[in-house]
Amino acid sequence: MAKKSLVALAKGTGVQENVTKVFDLMGGVEHVIRKGSTVVLKPNAGHAEPPETSVCTNPEVVRAVIREVKKASPKRIIIAEAAAIGCDTLECFKVSGIEAVAEEENVELMDIKRDKDLVNIAVRDYRSNIDHVLLPRFLLEADHLINLPILKAHASMVFSGALKNIKGVVQDKVHMQMHQQNLTMAMMDVWSACRADINIMDAMHAASGYSPHMPVPIDTNMVLGSKDPVAIDRVACEVTGIDTTCVDYFKVAAETGLGNYDMENIEVVGNTIEECYKKMWIPYIGDMSTRWPEYDVRCEGACSSCQALLAINMEELKAVNEYDKNAGMTVVIGGKNEIPKDIPDEKIVLHGNCTKKYLKDHPNAYWILGCPPNEPALYLTVQRKEVINGMGDQEEEIIRPCMARDAAVWRDYVFEAAEKYYSEHPGEK
Repeated sequence: MAKKSLVALAKGTGVQENVTKVFDLMGGVEHVIRKGSTVVLKPNAGHAEPPETSVCTNPEVVRAVIREVKKASPKRIIIAEAAAIGCDTLECFKVSGIEAVAEEENVELMDIKRDKDLVNIAVRDYRSNIDHVLLPRFLLEADHLINLPILKAHASMVFSGALKNIKGVVQDKVHMQMHQQNLTMAMMDVWSACRADINIMDAMHAASGYSPHMPVPIDTNMVLGSKDPVAIDRVACEVTGIDTTCVDYFKVAAETGLGNYDMENIEVVGNTIEECYKKMWIPYIGDMSTRWPEYDVRCEGACSSCQALLAINMEELKAVNEYDKNAGMTVVIGGKNEIPKDIPDEKIVLHGNCTKKYLKDHPNAYWILGCPPNEPALYLTVQRKEVINGMGDQEEEIIRPCMARDAAVWRDYVFEAAEKYYSEHPGEK
């Protein structure tokens, strides 16, 4: 029988109290952090968004962890991150409030993207296209790596927690490589090369809705802690009502031996799941084939990433008043579909690398490359009747201006949908 994984769960409005309780439940900070050690904290600071948006790990959670770790008398504390592709890590630190906390608490900030002292680590038994990964020497030589994710719905993964947050230890080149084949497998391969020994999850204000780029924060008032990244993510799903069978990476994580997924092999200490339960609205889960009956949606064999992007883009068409105008289009995601030959090519949008094969019978269909594709590519392709995929100058000349143009109306649409969802599910916000 597998050894049980301990997950500490603390609920309350006090951030420091929750963090301290979690460390105490894990045996006390002196038990998990060695005296005189170098400790790296890896928050989620991937986008330049302020704390109230719940896009990044809350700076007060970062501060609380720093103060707790200081009790163990470490030699050095470093906060490290590599922001999302195309984002400036230092700007993300500043806007998220983490930079100010680092200055006030007198700890170091490191931008992994700018680091030149990298070590090429072999990924043994790799499962994706990542057979080696370049990682910063300071990260590999640190005595402790504390993973500090924020709990949120996520377009690429349905849900984001401890497992996904370690993706932010690589530079843009590897990050791009991870998206080109199988992001789930690539995440596990990075974990095998760079494993956090402690995971502290910020679930004070979890991000529901169309997160990470249009999240709807809810007051969950929790902090979770565990040495097992799979177990902490599973418990995070349990306390927010997320159907874990819809999260692809749990199965892969269990197969790779990263941790315990089954609840019978997880011991929850502190507050109970029942005491903490608060249902999150995650619109990325469910049957996508019948959700937009005005369109011919074909999604056999689609991964959770493309299903989530389908949900975002179809709803964004509604938000910008382009949904009805383009009714009747055939939208294809996944590699197990059949497309009748009599459907005109100009009515077909093929979304993702695995749909390229359908060009054989429909050579003039709109094919959007990517694994997964650029986030707004689908709705912009349908709207503009030209392939929008972010290649060439499209990112600067079309995608970003269109996203900026539509941001306000999309935000209003999402928050109105959230209000409707939570009014129909009272007690869940």
